[in-house]
Amino acid sequence: MPHRNIVSFTTMVSAFTNSGRPHEALTLYNHMLESKTVQPNQFLYSAVLKACGLVGDVELGMLVHQHVSEARLEFDTVLMNALLDMYVKCGSLMDAKRVFHEIPCKNSTSWNTLILGHAKQGLMRDAFNLFDQMPEPDLVSWNSIIAGLADNASPHALQFLSMMHGKGLKLDAFTFPCALKACGLLGELTMGRQIHCCIIKSGLECSCYCISSLIDMYSNCKLLDEAMKIFDKNSPLAESLAVWNSMLSGYVANGDWWRALGMIACMHHSGAQFDSYTFSIALKVCIYFDNLRLASQVHGLIITRGYELDHVVGSILIDLYAKQGNINSALRLFERLPNKDVVAWSSLIVGCARLGLGTLVFSLFMDMVHLDLEIDHFVLSIVLKVSSSLASLQSGKQIHSFCLKKGYESERVITTALTDMYAKCGEIEDALALFDCLYEIDTMSWTGIIVGCAQNGRADKAISILHKMIESGTKPNKITILGVLTACRHAGLVEEAWTIFKSIETEHGLTPCPEHYNCMVDIFAKAGRFKEARNLINDMPFKPDKTIWCSLLDACGTYKNRHLANIVAEHLLATSPEDASVYIMLSNVYASLGMWDNLSKVREAVRKVGIKGAGKSWIEICK
Repeated sequence: MPHRNIVSFTTMVSAFTNSGRPHEALTLYNHMLESKTVQPNQFLYSAVLKACGLVGDVELGMLVHQHVSEARLEFDTVLMNALLDMYVKCGSLMDAKRVFHEIPCKNSTSWNTLILGHAKQGLMRDAFNLFDQMPEPDLVSWNSIIAGLADNASPHALQFLSMMHGKGLKLDAFTFPCALKACGLLGELTMGRQIHCCIIKSGLECSCYCISSLIDMYSNCKLLDEAMKIFDKNSPLAESLAVWNSMLSGYVANGDWWRALGMIACMHHSGAQFDSYTFSIALKVCIYFDNLRLASQVHGLIITRGYELDHVVGSILIDLYAKQGNINSALRLFERLPNKDVVAWSSLIVGCARLGLGTLVFSLFMDMVHLDLEIDHFVLSIVLKVSSSLASLQSGKQIHSFCLKKGYESERVITTALTDMYAKCGEIEDALALFDCLYEIDTMSWTGIIVGCAQNGRADKAISILHKMIESGTKPNKITILGVLTACRHAGLVEEAWTIFKSIETEHGLTPCPEHYNCMVDIFAKAGRFKEARNLINDMPFKPDKTIWCSLLDACGTYKNRHLANIVAEHLLATSPEDASVYIMLSNVYASLGMWDNLSKVREAVRKVGIKGAGKSWIEICK
């Protein structure tokens, strides 16, 4: 088009927005601003604000708000309602309330938008207050309250429905779906069936919104066959994306991933225009099947349809690539995403942690802190685990300080993670102090502090805590017992360890695992009690592994037991004939015992097997 004016731009922006292509609408608007050839008016601003709300771009919405104020258009109620709706959709209720109070002539749309905004965020008391203040609540007002109650799975939604009916208000194609949503979330199948009958009697069975809500309700009530019957019966309505999305969501909610995959393919072949919700489910299917090829195809379609930078789709894409270990792709997308939500940050942090990128994890965490983003307990526990694995006390203390400021320290998950961090960083006294502050202590918390004591040479404390754990009525698990045995091994507490080992079956009803036997054999061997060690090996219900024989061999070198060293060597060479580390250990033991002939034979074998270079590790050293 050679000559574009305000009418053509407004028409195209509105068309893109109304056809589910808000990103393209905003791209066109930005292109218009860059051209500086057209001055926006209230109609264009309204269309742009609607697009901002759909994609959650509050920053651009605020810029439009500024332009509206500069143009002195605050007296246009329709435009101000569009501004109000944008802030509500972006979750910025404080800005929404400011706009609401600035509207000189509030109409029912103004009131209903703000009521729905509070209801959607679960602020039902505020929503009810606005409802009571509204001069004349209409059907939309009642529907907004029911929608908010339904979103929060409140049984009051159905009570409010009865009140509407009692007041003689006619239930419409919005009321019924809200009530059905409440039925689905609450598992109220009987009420759901009654509402289904009311929909048929009201002549609304051809409403796409009602049909999709019925599919959702039956799916949530685990009646997938009923949902499929409704979907198949209303095939003429299948052109509605809402109906497709509901059936697709039903498959996923009921774990029927193969049918979900089949429906995605069917939708694509039928030419259905996917939206943000469709793409988000399609990506979840890719994640479930761990199918990189399928994910790449879906990603390509997302780019073609202009949804790559949608905050919901973009966040799931980041999660997908992070889970697949493709952290570079996840990072590139993360950097381009204009509106990063907590899901995007969390997915990237978890992905980096899984790949051992501790420095990047902590850097991302600090960025979240500086941006004052909401950081949940799950992310905090992940970051603390990273600090623990890096033995980075300074990083751990920074996170602890953040937890104190936010009041998270009293949360059991956080306190347990902090305890583990201090223990692994060698600050066992700080770990014990935090542990003592726990009100409710589960098996994981008990086990964590016991293992921490073992790692820091506090065998006495580990045994003491085990006794307290048992006295509290908490049953230790296999890891708990292994932690105490490890502590005894470090301290050379043979009798205490043997008593605990025997209690595994007799007192705790557990079956000793290979790690328990390995630890106990090592304890006996280190104490020079070879008879008990060999008896325990003979009594094992499974074949001894390399670890046990190596423990025994090392002790033979310490206690100069040549005879047993030869026996153990035979077992080691039989079980691990090509393990270079075995030959190195045999060389060291034979040298310490002065068994030179054996040493010569081993060295010759070492040359044939080959030796792998030693690994490296590091910890943070305070200077």
